[in-house]
Amino acid sequence: MQNKKLVLIAICCLLVTGCAERNIIEELAILEAGAYDLSESDVNPIRTTVLFPTVTKEGLVDTMTLTANGKSVHDTFLKIQNLTNLKLVGGQGTILFGEELLKKGLINVVKSFTRDPEIGTRVKFAIVEGNAGNLLKKKLPSVEDNAEFLYTFLDKAGKQNKAFITNKYRFLRDYYDDGIDPVLPVFSSEGESIELKGLGIFKGDQYVTRLTLSETQIFNLLMGDIKNGRLMINMNPEESGENYQLLLNNINSKNDKKMNTGNMSVEVILDVKGSVLEYTGTMDITQEQYQRELEKQVEKYILTSSEKLLAKLQKVQTDPIGIGKVVRNHLSYERWNNMNWNMTYSNLNIKVKVKVDLTHIGKSK
Repeated sequence: MQNKKLVLIAICCLLVTGCAERNIIEELAILEAGAYDLSESDVNPIRTTVLFPTVTKEGLVDTMTLTANGKSVHDTFLKIQNLTNLKLVGGQGTILFGEELLKKGLINVVKSFTRDPEIGTRVKFAIVEGNAGNLLKKKLPSVEDNAEFLYTFLDKAGKQNKAFITNKYRFLRDYYDDGIDPVLPVFSSEGESIELKGLGIFKGDQYVTRLTLSETQIFNLLMGDIKNGRLMINMNPEESGENYQLLLNNINSKNDKKMNTGNMSVEVILDVKGSVLEYTGTMDITQEQYQRELEKQVEKYILTSSEKLLAKLQKVQTDPIGIGKVVRNHLSYERWNNMNWNMTYSNLNIKVKVKVDLTHIGKSK
């Protein structure tokens, strides 16, 4: 870990070194992460916290956080610069946002990043339940560097579920597209750990609700095609007649969305293929008849969960799945432009069809 930080610092020094100026490692504060919250002050409403590694002349590496309130993001950075003898350089790899700030709207903060060449389009965004700055400051026994932990955590989560692939580019793309709303992963730092809690859903630039991890799995299926995915299912007697857990692996899912302009309805068709990695139920799923029965139970689970999730999203008039893009692409520009999409979407008839094919049977209880 310490060697990685030294390499990062050395590379940044090379990038910021000019012909007329030399930068010494011990004099730099190379930002790894930033956190943005709503402060208690009406005059200085933005609170910024930054985290950066520090290196002593003896080569010892640690991390430091600094916080300042200001009228804008850049105002807070100028104030933070006045809190340290180090020169702030580089762009954050991870940027966190506190809940209260998100409820007010995020776009003005994100726009300030677009004017900063040191913050790239691939910087990772995430939400923190409560205060984002406190998460960066928190000392956790199992985490040496909160910034590096969050960056690698988000990278891993995005590989497992594409809904968690969230960065500045994707947020702005979905915000400016009138047929879809942005999403961001949500973290919590209760106790002595940092935990991924689910997916934050926006209406425009305002944070309106959070999906649980189980709901996020269904959201991933509804959003688009999946390759080599995973799905953990906890069945209950209402769905299958017994309690059991099922883990599907190597999921390849095809997603097709169709629009009927006559009755203004949308149909989402899911074709899911996957392998059973673990099954704790009582059926002998090595037998074809029980395998077919299991497929029907999984189809019912996905269908019911999808309908509940869509109803939840329609209730708060947010469309992170991109149903609006499907509708827009089937209408004339004039008809779409004159439509009150929020009202139309909240009452739109969205049907889901599911076909499940279990290609391989793995472990069973």
